[in-house]
This record gives sequence, C-alpha cells and structure tokens, in this order.
Amino acid sequence: MRRAGQTDQTASLARAVWRVLRRRTQLADPRITYKELALALRDASDAFDWVTARSRPLYAALDVVGAGCRRLGLPCLAALVVRADSRRPGAAYFAGTASRGEQLAAWRAEVEAVRAARYPPAPPG
Repeated sequence: MRRAGQTDQTASLARAVWRVLRRRTQLADPRITYKELALALRDASDAFDWVTARSRPLYAALDVVGAGCRRLGLPCLAALVVRADSRRPGAAYFAGTASRGEQLAAWRAEVEAVRAARYPPAPPG
C-alpha cells in the first residue's frame, strides 16, 4: 500500500494500522481512540515505538488506509478512529458542507458499513 510520494515509513505504518483496524471490525463497539491505536501499534512492533496519538505520520497512514478502502470499494476503516473525549472522529474526518448532524449520521452509517464489510488481511498495493 504505497502511493507516489509516500515514504516507506508511512507505507509500513499504514499496513500496521490496517491490520489493527481490520481486527476491530467484528467487535460490538469497534471504535478505537487515537491513543489506543498508537499504543496498539507500539505493542505490535518496536519499529513503531515513536508513534503517538498526535503523530503526523499516523494521520498520513490513516489517509493511506482510507485510499486503500476506496480502491477496494469498501467502507473506510479509518471511520473507527475517534477522539477520546467525544468518541467521534476529529474534524479532519468530515469533509464538505453538510450540517454537523448530517456528518455524524453519515459517520455512524459508515461505522455500521465497516462492521458489515469483509476486508482482506493486507491492504491493496
């Protein structure tokens, strides 16, 4: 899963993020906070011991995961990643001019679609 201009670090991190999020799809509540995701990545490999909830490369990896989902025609796994305070995605997840209520409804629908979808063990590319 590597796009033009993407670093090896981002590609490797995106693969690891994919694996973590894919495992969560069957949970009753599959949401995971940025901090929990960072800790899961750090637990998965010493190569990610630098990852924190606010790491720019983590955000870049989530973008890559989203692009991989779109290429496969699947709901976006990144919809599972939420803020700890609201248990909803951050502002960067939402695009467009829809009202906040419409955005949240679309996100909830996306989470349910993620739970119903089947993802390959590894991301595309």
